[in-house]
Amino acid sequence: MLAQHPDVREVAVIFREEEAANKRLVAYIVSELIPERLPYHRTCLVELDQNTMTLYTEDISYNGFCLINVPSSFKKGKPVRLRLLLPSESEERWLKGTIVWCQEQKAGILLSLTPFEQLLVHRSVDYILETQGFLKVLQRIITGSLRKYLKLYLPDEPVPDMFVILQSLPLTPDGQVNSQALPTPETNSWIG
Repeated sequence: MLAQHPDVREVAVIFREEEAANKRLVAYIVSELIPERLPYHRTCLVELDQNTMTLYTEDISYNGFCLINVPSSFKKGKPVRLRLLLPSESEERWLKGTIVWCQEQKAGILLSLTPFEQLLVHRSVDYILETQGFLKVLQRIITGSLRKYLKLYLPDEPVPDMFVILQSLPLTPDGQVNSQALPTPETNSWIG
């Protein structure tokens, strides 16, 4: 039933035993409402056509950045390199990319990353989601909506006691949900 809700991309519902004889029904949700782009305002160096300039990021995604105050020399399809400090990292690094769009003084950069760099950027986006409170706000918004939705179709007992918002469900090597890797709900911040 939860999988049919328009805000739910993926779901796993399991019984969690917190204490002996105390089982709770927990719904782990990957929501369609998790933003793809997150605010990230940071100074960066950008190399374009053998010129280096200081620009600013506006946002970050798993695949790239939006830069602001870009000069007119920025054109779609041109390769660039960005030197910046990723969220949760302690050292700046150079990342390669391509300009995929330009509009007024903004440009979208699609990154061309090594597997290690992909991991770092992915971790950085996750870090922003968690530390800036995006997941907690989403938790509050979606929990009430999901409860109301389920109560329209189900009696109270099969409605989950808790909803936990995740960026992705952990999977086993054969593609099944790895229930052992699902986080234990934090009763103060994740109860819905």
